[in-house]
Amino acid sequence: MPDLVYRHWNEALDPEVCVSVDGNAPGRLNLSHWPGNRTPERFRHDLSTGMCIKVAEAEDRLEVLEGFTTVTNNHWDTDGACSVFAMVEPAQALLHGQTLLAAAIAGDFGQFTTPEGVKLDLTLTALSKHRDSPVASGKFAHEQERRQAQYEFAIELLPRLLANPDLHADWFAREFWTIQQDLRALREADVELERFDALDFAVVTTDRKLHEYAVNTAAGCDRILTIEVDEQGGYRYELRLTTLSWFDLESAPPRTRLPWQDLADELNAEGGGVPGGWQAGDLQDPTPVLAFTEESGRLAPCTTRPDVVKRTMARFFSAGPYLPAGI
Repeated sequence: MPDLVYRHWNEALDPEVCVSVDGNAPGRLNLSHWPGNRTPERFRHDLSTGMCIKVAEAEDRLEVLEGFTTVTNNHWDTDGACSVFAMVEPAQALLHGQTLLAAAIAGDFGQFTTPEGVKLDLTLTALSKHRDSPVASGKFAHEQERRQAQYEFAIELLPRLLANPDLHADWFAREFWTIQQDLRALREADVELERFDALDFAVVTTDRKLHEYAVNTAAGCDRILTIEVDEQGGYRYELRLTTLSWFDLESAPPRTRLPWQDLADELNAEGGGVPGGWQAGDLQDPTPVLAFTEESGRLAPCTTRPDVVKRTMARFFSAGPYLPAGI
């Protein structure tokens, strides 16, 4: 089998010998679910990690990778790290494919499928941030140096993590506990969850901030409105689109991101409180937000009642349903 090495993308690399994974770096072979990807049809998958595993199990893998010497990427995240690992350690990737995919689902879609997958994702995320990580980003002066070191460390770390997902539990234990508690609250109706499946829309009403992984997992849709009720009876609203409508998915038809400035204007016409107003994020971002905020961008209490906000948003989304009416 060809020996591939990881080199973080830079202009000195020759795209002709590069397999570009997960992001949109130049490369003769691209294995990515990012918008505008050039992934060959036979390797398409919802996750870049899944694409790299498909290459690992391909009977003609040697022919597919002939002439390639380098795996590259242009950013750091869990799906990127697992994709690189699957390319440089294909036997390990085939042995632990489901766990790697679960980690990538947690990292890119913010969803909890298995405890092991979430623990891998939290560890890899903390790898670039935690003070005890030998490759924390703050320990490097230059982007190229830090990303190269982080990918090299991840390739060495992942076999041990796959054998023991709790290897660095001290990096993520509190966050993992929070996700579990919030999932339990959503499952047991301690937090109100309403789903409008035909609109790909869910509403979560809570008295505290919930972990995004728990909300995404319970909602199971792309358009999620969170209503946080404070002790004074004020409402804090945040409508968020997930990466389900940003990545290029193989298992589902494309989701429509409706231009939502008109929605913000309609909600602002309802009033809502001073200071504050509905601000619409950039729909080109992976997870844009439409929220009632202060000028600084922090969520602000709003006096518009939830039934008005929900009805207005549902009417807006009815112009771009995800499922046929009645399903």
